[in-house]
Amino acid sequence: MSSDLIMPLAQFGLLALFVSAMVGSPGPANMSLMANSMSFGARPALPFMLGTMSGFQVIYWLNVAGLFALLKAAPEVFDVLRVLCLGYILYLAWVIVRSPVQAGSKAGHIPGYGRGFWVHPLNPKAYAMQIAGISQFVSAERYFADALILSLTFLLLGGFLNGLWLLAGSWIRSNTGNIGLLNGLRIALAGLMVGATILSLQMIPA
Repeated sequence: MSSDLIMPLAQFGLLALFVSAMVGSPGPANMSLMANSMSFGARPALPFMLGTMSGFQVIYWLNVAGLFALLKAAPEVFDVLRVLCLGYILYLAWVIVRSPVQAGSKAGHIPGYGRGFWVHPLNPKAYAMQIAGISQFVSAERYFADALILSLTFLLLGGFLNGLWLLAGSWIRSNTGNIGLLNGLRIALAGLMVGATILSLQMIPA
């Protein structure tokens, strides 16, 4: 296939490095994934991860269609988004803090798909990484094709990296017999999640 119809391999390699750095780094989503799997185990926390991935894809395609440009034209909307983001992350942190590590947890107490879905639509880091990715790796000549490749890379490679955070929390849960230590780590992760959110609020200009 002609190189003007598909992203060059060298560019895709840079894209993969970009996604690895952005999605694999500590942030509100990864901290919450690790904390949830530490509290409940990897399998019960999987719907939460699928929710975060779905929410990410929804706002990605909205940004491809021009949502970010519209939001930048309405600074007051961004101000509301920042408040909603911090409020929602504080809520998730509170849910995590109130969910001590234990052998069994009622299904109703486990953050599920719906709670996970809203992590990225209210997360400025997601908007920042998506706009950076679109501006760097989506060309005007191959707009939809490049946007689709970027979307799939976020979904597959990003999902794999998110899964590693999920498994890391589950591994710590399985290999640490001290419940008090596990609960301390879980509370620390909730605090890191809030701290990462506060920092990420500054990634998108007002």
